Amino acid sequence: MSRTRDKVASRERGDTRGALIRAAAGLLEERGMTAVTLRAVGERAGISRQAPYRHFADKEELLSVVAAGYFEQVGEKMAGAAGAADGSFERLDAMTAAYVGFALENPARTRLMFGPEVKGSAYPVAHEAARAVHERFVRAVADCQEAGLLPGEDPVELAALVYATAHGAVDLTLSGHTEKAKGLGDPLALTRRLLAYLGAR
Repeated sequence: MSRTRDKVASRERGDTRGALIRAAAGLLEERGMTAVTLRAVGERAGISRQAPYRHFADKEELLSVVAAGYFEQVGEKMAGAAGAADGSFERLDAMTAAYVGFALENPARTRLMFGPEVKGSAYPVAHEAARAVHERFVRAVADCQEAGLLPGEDPVELAALVYATAHGAVDLTLSGHTEKAKGLGDPLALTRRLLAYLGAR
């Protein structure tokens, strides 16, 4: 009997934690970062305002978990896009397009993923999820190198160049600083120009 009660209690804790994560994500996307407090999250989730403190040490931990979920989402989109592409260069291009598309379509998520709340967090969960996304780029770049389609440099550094270009172009777009006169237009087109340049070397 006690085992049954333990299983029920464990499931309830998991359900509550999931509800809190979804509530935090909803507040973030609807009202911005400042609206996300543990008490507000508890209220939105329809539970005690004090309940979040039993699942998360503080707001920083909660936001790190939410950000990790977003990194996992973009990783899944990249994997799906790569799986539908033929050829190593096409897979890298598809992954880049998936990343840029996710970032542009979800500005609030993108700002959290790369914002100071996560960057300076003492909780590793978001950093680990971000590393997994970067490693996807590294593997895709390495595949292109093996096929002779990209320069044979350090694949980690080359992937960082592609990743940084894509993210930087997205960040400029979300901040409203893209100007065609300065060569700053569509983030994906800009990143593809970099890939084409690298491939032509």
